[in-house]
Amino acid sequence: MSIKKYLRQFIVVALVLAIGVGGGALGALWYQSRHPYGGTTIESLGSSPKIVEVANNSGLTIPEIANDYANAVVAITTTSTTYSFFGGPITSQGEGTGMILTSNGYILTNNHVVPQGSQDVTVTLTNQKTYTGSIVANDPTTDLALIKINATGLDTVKLGNSNNVQVGDGVVAIGNALGQFQNTVTQGIISAENRSITASEPNGNSESLSGLLQTDAAINPGNSGGPLILTSDGEVIAINTATSSSGQDLGFAIPIATAKSFIQPYVGSI
Repeated sequence: MSIKKYLRQFIVVALVLAIGVGGGALGALWYQSRHPYGGTTIESLGSSPKIVEVANNSGLTIPEIANDYANAVVAITTTSTTYSFFGGPITSQGEGTGMILTSNGYILTNNHVVPQGSQDVTVTLTNQKTYTGSIVANDPTTDLALIKINATGLDTVKLGNSNNVQVGDGVVAIGNALGQFQNTVTQGIISAENRSITASEPNGNSESLSGLLQTDAAINPGNSGGPLILTSDGEVIAINTATSSSGQDLGFAIPIATAKSFIQPYVGSI
């Protein structure tokens, strides 16, 4: 066979390959334009393809949650005066946390943070602006309280659904730790559900609480009344209320479903 004949055969084969590759590429582009499933995968099931959506389970980052709630969580200080057996005044101070429910100043906290009879309630925003708070309602049986400040245009928290919480869900706690470290952010998980505890207060009183969520997110004195936030959607699912002094990573929070029933007569459905 002559060199010219080999050359002609080589050229023919090269042309066939080029046409095949080009046709395949054009076919793929045409199919993609007719089936724009970006972000999905396709599994062949006989002659009927199945579209499988790619789920996004990443949730929010801790910095995102901290930023979203920076101005919606407040520090609360109280001054109360009682009288001794001999009639002398005894002044006591308390510290805690609250979460702003409405832009016009309704704030949810714990009853033991602002017990009935507190003479002075001071609310401090993140920008250090202070307001005098008035107690709207107390419920010692659930350890919840509602206070009000005269303000408008406030940032608010977003209440979630505590009935959908599962053990192992990631959470973030925000609060006025030790009464001096405002907006302290800690993280953990839901460790258990439906816990019952007897919580002791500094004044010697105690409260029996049930149906609580347990978390290993660090909760310190002063965190009481602050939000426990689900990291998957950034919504408040509980109110931090107690921690164990004899154990480690044992915090307890009141489910937001309980709080919604408490606040509904005053602020409506949120």
